Parts: sequence; C-alpha cells; structure tokens
Amino acid sequence: MAQDITDSIYEISMLLDFYGQLLTDSQYRCMDMYYNQDLSLTEIAEELGISRQGAHDFIRRGRAALNEYEDKLGLLGKFSDIEKKLRLIQADLQLIDRTGMNDGNIYMLDQIEQNITGIITKL
Repeated sequence: MAQDITDSIYEISMLLDFYGQLLTDSQYRCMDMYYNQDLSLTEIAEELGISRQGAHDFIRRGRAALNEYEDKLGLLGKFSDIEKKLRLIQADLQLIDRTGMNDGNIYMLDQIEQNITGIITKL
C-alpha cells in the first residue's frame, strides 16, 4: 500500500497533512516546497542554501518516513475509507423516494443529508 501512496502527488500532500509534523524541519520544508508549492529541486536548493542533491535526499527520506508512518498508523487509509463511505451514504439518501412521506420524515432525511455534507466538507 505504501508504494501506491507515493505514486500520487495528491496522496503525498495528504500524508504531509497527516504526518508532516513528525518529519524533521528540513524534510518537511523540502517536501512542502516540492509537492505543495511545485518548486524544482534546484529552486528548493537555492531557497534553503543547500545542494540539489541535499534537497533530493531530504525529499527521499521524508517520503520514506511518511510511508512508514502510514504503514504503521494507517490514518490516510482510514480517512479515505470514511470519506468514501460518507459519499456512498450521501448518494443513497438522494435516491430515496420521498413521495408519500410525511413532512417530519422528509425533514429528518434533509437534516441527515446536511449533516453528512457538513462532515464531508470538513474532511
């Protein structure tokens, strides 16, 4: 699973959100610049006053650490599963035939839908 995660820039950004504070400052800064700010290794090296190879090494080690954290803790996997299930519930709610329902039940379904949408938005 960890190798699949590193294949996506979006997923690495998500891993940085979950585990970034566990990295060294240098690893985090290099990875943030590379994956979130879309800077090249040369630009990162110039910004931080290090070699291009040094920037590459910080990113490589940071990515390895993020994968290790995800392998052990699985927060991104759990987050993704919860988001997927909430979206399925949201879609199922929209398929419910409300004709013939009393106003109280329609109101409750609308409230459930709003709450699920609110949760998804905050994720």
